[in-house]
Amino acid sequence: MDFTRRDTIKLLAAGVTGLAAVNAAANTPNKPDSKSALHVDGGRTLLPALAEQLHAAPALMDSLATEFAPTAQNLATQKTYWLAFNGWMTDRLSGPIMNGQTSTDALHQQAWAVFLTAYWGGMELRENWGMPPAMERLGIQMKAPFTELQMGLANNLKTRFQAIDKGGDACLALLPALMRDDTTSGAVYNIAYNAGAQVVKTEDPPIGQRRPHRKPRPAAVRINARHFMRVDYELPSPMYLREWRSAFERTVVSKPDAYEAIIAGEAGQKNLREIWTKGVGFANTTWGGGANDQWSDAYFDDTLHWSTVVNFGLEAVGLASFVALINQEPDTARKAVMGNTLYEGMAMGWLLGFLDTDGKLPVVAAA
Repeated sequence: MDFTRRDTIKLLAAGVTGLAAVNAAANTPNKPDSKSALHVDGGRTLLPALAEQLHAAPALMDSLATEFAPTAQNLATQKTYWLAFNGWMTDRLSGPIMNGQTSTDALHQQAWAVFLTAYWGGMELRENWGMPPAMERLGIQMKAPFTELQMGLANNLKTRFQAIDKGGDACLALLPALMRDDTTSGAVYNIAYNAGAQVVKTEDPPIGQRRPHRKPRPAAVRINARHFMRVDYELPSPMYLREWRSAFERTVVSKPDAYEAIIAGEAGQKNLREIWTKGVGFANTTWGGGANDQWSDAYFDDTLHWSTVVNFGLEAVGLASFVALINQEPDTARKAVMGNTLYEGMAMGWLLGFLDTDGKLPVVAAA
């Protein structure tokens, strides 16, 4: 496989829920009070171009933190607070989006919240466990405000929001490009990569690289290159994902030729099965080996759980993308593009959180 340095940076950032790190240090938030309204005291100044796409919404962040508090109380370790909050948030917000219940204005705010909690998740991991070795090997040395990276994210978000604003037909026109994007911005690749990053931690060779001191977790997440668009989880799947799985199956069975034509693409385009295979394989080679050797069992378990939860919304977006294109459904296309947009800033958020060594984690306290 051929990857540019920029591709590799982006992919590594996206695999943070299956990342490696060493040298734990004690720097964790207090357990939030699940009975009180909470306030998240912290933020990050964005470049104007990015702020035009990600609308700061402190009240939304506070509301979500309050809703998340009972779950936060039961984390195996508070060293995963921001990672878990970010993963929980993607699932919490994906359901209404994929059910057509989210406005564009709300999505601007929600994408901000996902980006920022990912940013803090990257900072949290680095402060508690050290810079991930894979990032260290890249030798990246950048300082805030990370202008080039912020501008790249702003442009990607602008493309998506422009299509959303124009309506379903514009989203139908955009979807083929999103599905063939073989980075973590892609509607197909991202499912395979994120799920593959869990398999490498939990399965024995040749499908994974489970470390000897980790208890066996057979099929905690199941994904492979053979079974295109199939992911299985030991966790219960949310209703919105189950509904999109059923819609996908009905559509593919009814119109198998159209399905295969979309997979094959136009002349010169990559087959989507190749992109799926690339995602599964790259996760294995990037986050395998001794990447999690120094993690505590509690950290490992929390990370595996919330990494899996992240995949629920990703899978729903991919399935809806096929349904939209096969049936030529503008409303479904708009839902798929909106779901993809929610996740677009997540990988970059993690990367910037790793790199922002001068930043400070916010404080979560009673309002």
